[in-house]
Amino acid sequence: MADRKEFVPPKSSEEIEPESGKPHQPRPAISRRDFLVRSNAGAVAVGVLTGAGFAASQTQRPAAPAQATRPPAVVPLKARRVSLDIDRKKYDVNVDVRESLWETLNYQLGLSNCNLGCDRAQCGACAVLVDGKAVNGCSVLTARLGRGQKILTVAGISNGPGLQGLHPVQRAFWLEGGFQCGICTRGFVMASYALLQTNKNPTTADIKEALAGNICRCGEYAKIYSSVKKAAAEMRGERVSYTAPWITEEAITPAAGPVGNTLSKQFEFATPLGTIEQFDDLALELNQKPGIVGVSGTERTITPIWDPTRLDEAGVRRILAEAGHPVRP
Repeated sequence: MADRKEFVPPKSSEEIEPESGKPHQPRPAISRRDFLVRSNAGAVAVGVLTGAGFAASQTQRPAAPAQATRPPAVVPLKARRVSLDIDRKKYDVNVDVRESLWETLNYQLGLSNCNLGCDRAQCGACAVLVDGKAVNGCSVLTARLGRGQKILTVAGISNGPGLQGLHPVQRAFWLEGGFQCGICTRGFVMASYALLQTNKNPTTADIKEALAGNICRCGEYAKIYSSVKKAAAEMRGERVSYTAPWITEEAITPAAGPVGNTLSKQFEFATPLGTIEQFDDLALELNQKPGIVGVSGTERTITPIWDPTRLDEAGVRRILAEAGHPVRP
């Protein structure tokens, strides 16, 4: 009988490669999570994965070498960090990729500069300007506006406090009565503003075409068209007269007083207002107070402008408290 060589099994910690005959180290264990992070594979790829590496996912992974660097942190796919230019101010904010500009303005930045109407890009109530063109704030995604675009809202076109500080379009809508309930007014103002930046002498057909994306549920179109025409006339340098019965000479004449030497400060309401219309009523009341030159703000904040020779900050706070809307210290 031929001599038989005794069979010696290989050690459990190594195996012999058939070609080189050298010991082969076992493959390092890798968890399912690490595999997904490193390879960026989806769940479908995991289903076809086979081999010792995946089978060993329940074992402990050996420590990584000291010189190895960690993989970069995984950023959630649904979030973006954007820098927005709104009314010539910069805002850095994290937004969901599905978030509309209207949602960012109202919920994240607290800016009540456009109204939400249909939320379906059909009524134009939430219109703002992006690089000079009117767009619907409810449908444009904020994540796409962080690349240097200039966003302009109705709060960014005024020139100062009071009626005389309004842009001609804003003043015309106010004095000509181009509004009723007010839900659509901001959108109409911005669409009209965009038109008059390129056409200072529009015809009625031009106005109808420019405002075709805006709907007034109250049917105030005749006054809206008249407001745009009078704003255009004022922007051309012509003298404009308003014949509405509630307009007086005092309403369109700048009030006497040290307008150039005033103070202003933004205050936060102790209790936010319910609607922007409530703010308008408050502003109208405050403008009648001695020493108050102008008022601006939102449902959450108010910025009075006052004559320092007649009022101080404590007096302004007292006036707000007496009006039923105290502000935080």
